[in-house]
Amino acid sequence: MLAEVLIVVDRFAKPLQDCSLDLNAYEALLDELDPIVRRSSQDEKYRQTLASSEELWEKLKTALQNVKNVSGKEAIRSIYLRCVRALLLLMRNLSVSNQHIARRMLLQFAVVKAFIEAVNGNYCYDEMETSLYMAATSFLYNVTKEAVLFDDANIRSVDLFLHYPVNHPNKSAPLLLPCTLLFLNLTTSDDYLYHFLKQQGQNDIIYHFFVSEIVQHHTALFNHLDKNPTEDAKYELGTMDAIILKIFSNAVTCESFGPYLQNAKKDDSEKFFKILKLAQLVVTSSENWDKFQLTNIMTWCFPIMQNTAEAVNEYFRNHHENLEMAQGLHAELNISLDIISSLCKYEHVHQYLLSYDGLETLVSLLKVLEDNLIRINFYKSANGSIKSIKATNSRGEKIIDQQILSHRIDLTNYQILATNFPESKSFIVEIIASLTHQNPIVQNKMRTLGGLGLVLSNCTIDENDPFIKERSIICIKFLLRNNEENQDYVASLEAKKAVQDETLAEVGYEIQIGENGKVNLAPK
Repeated sequence: MLAEVLIVVDRFAKPLQDCSLDLNAYEALLDELDPIVRRSSQDEKYRQTLASSEELWEKLKTALQNVKNVSGKEAIRSIYLRCVRALLLLMRNLSVSNQHIARRMLLQFAVVKAFIEAVNGNYCYDEMETSLYMAATSFLYNVTKEAVLFDDANIRSVDLFLHYPVNHPNKSAPLLLPCTLLFLNLTTSDDYLYHFLKQQGQNDIIYHFFVSEIVQHHTALFNHLDKNPTEDAKYELGTMDAIILKIFSNAVTCESFGPYLQNAKKDDSEKFFKILKLAQLVVTSSENWDKFQLTNIMTWCFPIMQNTAEAVNEYFRNHHENLEMAQGLHAELNISLDIISSLCKYEHVHQYLLSYDGLETLVSLLKVLEDNLIRINFYKSANGSIKSIKATNSRGEKIIDQQILSHRIDLTNYQILATNFPESKSFIVEIIASLTHQNPIVQNKMRTLGGLGLVLSNCTIDENDPFIKERSIICIKFLLRNNEENQDYVASLEAKKAVQDETLAEVGYEIQIGENGKVNLAPK
């Protein structure tokens, strides 16, 4: 049984090497191999017998190494590719039962090179060529399920292989699914992913294929990303959605994802934001990151937040009221803050932020936003329509200048514009609250940095930051708990009428005057 199969496979080597013009010779080979392929897909015992033979795998490898470029040889091209495909189908079937031998012999690289050699970049995208690619992809998926052997010398060939579907005119699920599953397997290798991301440039397969094609047209992920973060965005997670999320979950924890993002930003802002939004969705949706993964995520996310905070400061210092500029800054800032906020449930992230002056950056940014944003309250009529607007600055002074209002609010439909950086302060206060919880060092540092007063001043309703009051109250509770210095500081602000009584009442404190006339803050 095995001996006959060895003879049949061995016969493929010479015709493939010679690119014989004898069509009958190819047909004879296919007639002999076809029943073997069929039986290996249906008979498990037969398949296991063949798959355990190193000699058979060796002969399959030899045949593939003899594959030549048949571009321009139209008389034999189709049947030649059929012969290569038949070998790959047999390998696909055998790899179901045994991947170890094929992997040890580096057959995955032999398959990639055979496909590239056969088509030589002159893609026709016809049925036979596409079928050949799908057979190769299926084998590669099987052989990389348990382990991915990384070879720096072959990464370029693998990249070329993965690029095949990018410009395919018929990007249907039967073509896309095996290719995407293969890439998912490859991204489980830190070495492969590290080098893959580093070499992505103008022909970036992640963006041009997985994001622009698969995510855009074959998943519901962008529908979710386009929703407001405060919306209850529920949708069914399809097979392709889940695969893409797993791929990006591997990518965002890779050491080279940060440089990849930086290059994406230089190349194309739209590309940068689409990838960043996918990263946001992945990070904020996961409930389980280890310390190594958290460090790698923070390594790219924290610098984005830092750099954007500096850019926002520069934006206001130069008195820009540029909607397009603000939209980019606002999106980048809120995405990075949202990611950090979602990761603040991990003590490791607390330590990272505090080690790299994250608290100082956050307080400084909060001060910039506090000084430059306007607070907005919409007053509605009985039918729910907005009848008037109240806008004030950080000192509570009413803003009546229509030019300022028109720069910050779309007065036609009463939408707050990116120039007023909606929800940014809420994210900052939420992060600070997490850092402050049961941490006396942060409590005291917030006072010395001036952050305590900033948080107090945001215990108010503001349409620009719908949850700022609630988050500020929680943060104040954490700042005052078991900290007499902070309580005295707030009491002194109350004595100067800098803090309203109702604010203190909501956080569970009241002002008391001692016998010595000293103003104190006491729990209610």
